[in-house]
Amino acid sequence: MADSKKKRFSIRKLIYNDKYLIIISIILAVAIWIVTSMNLSPETAKTITVPLTVDFSDSAAEQLGIKCFGDEKVDVEVTISCKKYRAKDITADDLNVYLQTNVVTSSGNFDVPIKVDTNENADFKVTSYYPTIYKGYFDVEDQKEMEVAINYTNSDFIEKGYTMGEPLLSESTVRVKGPRSYVSQVTSVQATINIEEKLKTTTAMDIVLNALDSYGSKVNYITIETGGENLTITIPVLKEMDLDVKADFLGKPSKVNINDFNVSYSVNRVKAGVLEDANITDAVVGNIDFSKLRPGRNTFTFNVKNLDSLVILDRVTEIDTVVTIPSDYKSKTISVNAGNVKVINVPKGYKANVVSISANKITAIGKKANLEDLSDNNVGLVVDLASLNKKKIKEGAASYKITPTIENSDTCWIYGDYTASVRITKI
Repeated sequence: MADSKKKRFSIRKLIYNDKYLIIISIILAVAIWIVTSMNLSPETAKTITVPLTVDFSDSAAEQLGIKCFGDEKVDVEVTISCKKYRAKDITADDLNVYLQTNVVTSSGNFDVPIKVDTNENADFKVTSYYPTIYKGYFDVEDQKEMEVAINYTNSDFIEKGYTMGEPLLSESTVRVKGPRSYVSQVTSVQATINIEEKLKTTTAMDIVLNALDSYGSKVNYITIETGGENLTITIPVLKEMDLDVKADFLGKPSKVNINDFNVSYSVNRVKAGVLEDANITDAVVGNIDFSKLRPGRNTFTFNVKNLDSLVILDRVTEIDTVVTIPSDYKSKTISVNAGNVKVINVPKGYKANVVSISANKITAIGKKANLEDLSDNNVGLVVDLASLNKKKIKEGAASYKITPTIENSDTCWIYGDYTASVRITKI
């Protein structure tokens, strides 16, 4: 039957159909153009930067304990040749850049070859690359601690009428690390400081350190390790002043008048540098404790090289202080025993018993009338264990300082040092 017959596909009709013929022609033309372009595309050159990490792990050098000292990364410029249409698609990921590490078998300078490979199916080729070698020094690593030295390019940077105190470094020592043969050449670690303006206030600044040899030249392959990110120096700037010398007295009974004593100094007045805002009016050279004073002449020698808040500018390193207690002050011996000693601030969980004391007599100083009524009932002997850390407590007997006091008296004091043997036991 005519309506049941299917229409047959005819190539002949398709070819002679102008519309289909045009579409097929266009498709074939594009395909031929693509194939021809790919085959006949001109060659072009492209340079690719490939970062190379210097790594000698799992090498003969590592097994020998030899470390590489040099740049940790190298940029290798690789030039390739490829079809022009492919150039934009080729990247550093398509290249394998590595070091031929097996050439390093001992310490010393080595030119390690740099190699560049491509994948097996790569449709481009490497024409050149640079650098072709990695230069490094190989040796056993060493280190040593060294003090930091300061080198000023200009020494005249303090304003007139002021002086410079002792500079303070955030770290006075650093660790020098590197190849053993180069670490041995380092004789100093220096920071060079250039200050052009005149200073009249204390100034802090960051500094950069260099490891130098005995000729003052920088040593290669050396790293300097510090505890913090930035190493700083603080330069104290002090105002110059003329000050009277003075000693402070500690433990003075409230009604004892220092003016009753004759106090003299080997140097009465000094030129000093002081912090301008510290309100310093005297050069205090040290402290004299009343427990060191007895009737007659008492001499104390103070080192004045490192005083708080001031610097002595005169050429003097020690100052003697003579304290003469007048003859109307007398001494009296008072008998004491271990039972007179009181132990305070005993750590929790422990008990303390006084075993013995260093002397069974103590010396009290004062005017005769004030000493007459003194007895052991007026004397307080105290051992304070507050400084003991529980983790450091050791059971058993040990020697501790006695702090003596005179009760109900503000005119007398105890002369001398005394100790007690105290046994500590756990409860």
